[in-house]
Amino acid sequence: METPGAMRPIDHAILRFPAQGEAIRLAYLQDERFRAICEDLDLALASLRRFEARPDADRRPEIDEYRTVLRELEDELREYLRVSDGSG
Repeated sequence: METPGAMRPIDHAILRFPAQGEAIRLAYLQDERFRAICEDLDLALASLRRFEARPDADRRPEIDEYRTVLRELEDELREYLRVSDGSG
C-alpha cells in the first residue's frame, strides 16, 4: 500500500519530461523495460536525497555517483521517448 502523498516511479519521469506525460503513461503500462528505467530512476533519486540529507553530505562520494546515475537514466528515458515518438 502506498503512503499518501508518496510519489510513484512514473511521477518522477513525468516531472522530468512533462511534455511527454501521456507517452510516459502509455509506455509505463505497456513496456516492462521502460517501467524498470522509471523504477531505477525513483530508487536513485531516493538514495541521492538520503545522502544529501546526511550531516556529512559534503564528504559523500555517493552524491556525485548518484547524480551521474540519474543523468544516465534521464538520458535513457529521453532516448526511449525520442525513438518511440518516431522523431529519431
